[in-house]
Amino acid sequence: MKLVSFGEYGHERVGVVVEDDIIDLNAAEPELPSTMIELLAGDYLGAAEQGARGAAALGPDVRFKLGSVRLGAPVPRPSKVVCLGLNYRDHAEEQNTPLPERPLLFSKASSCVIGPSDDIVLPADSQQVDYEVEFAIVIGHTATKVSVEAAYEYIAGYTVMNDVSARNVQFEQKQWHQGKSYDTFGPMGPYLVTRDEIPHPHTLNVRLVLNGQTMQNSTTSNLIFNVPYLVSHISKIMTLYPGDVISTGTPAGVGVFRKPPVFLKPGDVVETIIDGIGTMGNRVRR
Repeated sequence: MKLVSFGEYGHERVGVVVEDDIIDLNAAEPELPSTMIELLAGDYLGAAEQGARGAAALGPDVRFKLGSVRLGAPVPRPSKVVCLGLNYRDHAEEQNTPLPERPLLFSKASSCVIGPSDDIVLPADSQQVDYEVEFAIVIGHTATKVSVEAAYEYIAGYTVMNDVSARNVQFEQKQWHQGKSYDTFGPMGPYLVTRDEIPHPHTLNVRLVLNGQTMQNSTTSNLIFNVPYLVSHISKIMTLYPGDVISTGTPAGVGVFRKPPVFLKPGDVVETIIDGIGTMGNRVRR
């Protein structure tokens, strides 16, 4: 099942994608929660799938063509976004850096999260804004100190994230939170694809295309710390709640390590693609 949040920024509704349509779950099944976090927290995924099937034959009040409405981030306002640094073998190699012995965690402010077609806005204090395509995990159940063996049970599904980064701020401050958290620095989407549709999350092609040129092209088989290990490890540090996002790191090809470096500029179009999930296309502006 492909879940979406759609509509005006700050007022998104929950939908299910059926072929080329979005089924408005709140219109089809008024008793269902109106936000993605509430839907996940209440364990309503089965009811959502059933409601979408029943509504597929109904009229325009509950159906919208994909592309006719704005898609927000699948989880527009997660309680937290936990990110991984240096979690792809090829990304470590391009920096001539040894593989980490344990996950390197940092956070992005959840206020930076935007939809899959929203604009990335360059801040005034950085001329070195970079892109990072990432495979992201969306938590479905409250997780505290879960085992690796049980970790998948706590995952609702997966999505695409672009961990946009102001490199000058990131490197000057020696910590990453500000440089990663400017407003609009967290494009996410286009869908939350439920876990059952991606039974093998470590075989997915991950790529980023900038103005038609492929800049990153790798696979989740290059992850150093895999999906169940990350959920287990992070849940032993902090409680994970429904809708929380774990962005699992980026592969080789980021702009800062290119020769010469490549940074985002106004008018650029950044496409982030993960097989089995979908494509985001964000325009850049100052």
